[in-house]
Amino acid sequence: MVKEKTAKIDIIPPKKGAFMIETAPDFFKLHTLAIASATRGQGKTTAIVNLVREAYDRGYYDRVLVITPTYYSNKELWDILPKLDTDDVFEPDVTCLKHVKDIINAERAEYDLYLQQKELYESFHKDIKHKQVKNINSDTLMAYHEMGLLDDPHIEAPVWKYRNEVPPRLAVIIDDAVGTDLMNKRTAGLTKFIIAHRHWGKGLGCSVFMLVQSYACHEGVARCIRENTCLLMLWKVKDKNQRAKIIEEAGLDVSEEQLYGMLDHSISEPYGFLTIDFQSKTPEQQFRKCFKTFLNPADFHKDLMVIDAPLPSLDSSASVHCLHKDNV
Repeated sequence: MVKEKTAKIDIIPPKKGAFMIETAPDFFKLHTLAIASATRGQGKTTAIVNLVREAYDRGYYDRVLVITPTYYSNKELWDILPKLDTDDVFEPDVTCLKHVKDIINAERAEYDLYLQQKELYESFHKDIKHKQVKNINSDTLMAYHEMGLLDDPHIEAPVWKYRNEVPPRLAVIIDDAVGTDLMNKRTAGLTKFIIAHRHWGKGLGCSVFMLVQSYACHEGVARCIRENTCLLMLWKVKDKNQRAKIIEEAGLDVSEEQLYGMLDHSISEPYGFLTIDFQSKTPEQQFRKCFKTFLNPADFHKDLMVIDAPLPSLDSSASVHCLHKDNV
């Protein structure tokens, strides 16, 4: 038996993880970094738009920002997102992430100002009940004056602009950006922005959803981004090099046969896909068919005939089947 000497140095974990948004037990952890990888026409944009819409409807997001060169040609699809303002849609150029960071910082500053005004409002009504004006600190009086409280003591209390009185919750969707300046030029700052996505706005952070046609290609998603992914959504993966990259980088506690058996099962219906959750709340929630159905790796094996089979014919009615609200 090994004898160990110990020092009295304990590690006390925080009660709540940093940057966490409370979500339902069956929903994904947020904030998140998600990659949806599929060739054109398989439904990745539809899937992500519906997932973000569901998160918005549940109160997990307050504002969505979109970076895409194809907004107007796909406007009907983007209109699924509630209250998406065209001012929050950007071309994937070298300046777009600066605009996004400016918005995140402005949201943080506005929330901090709201908290200050709320505290001042409560302090003012407490002071006028229990103190004479001459006994109130001059700096505090000036703050009351700047809020208009001295001119109108019955002014309404500050109200936060979003439905939940919590720090603003933002999501950023980057779609169809491969080959653009955002992906190709270092000055765009994409890698730094994504790796630090939870830290912008003094810890306000944002979720990032990247939609790409290839998991790993020469001008595609950088490896450091792939290895920090929290959610990976895969459609048909026929290229052997792509499959090898996924196995190599994912570090999953499942065999290749199990992983691609689950993928076979998930893509067996039109627009189906496999979701891999690298920070799942329970081990049983790590793999899903689309967003709703949990999968047990032990139930699957690889079927090369399915992987190499042609895609199902495109059908507009089928595209919503596994992405309906009840299926998220």
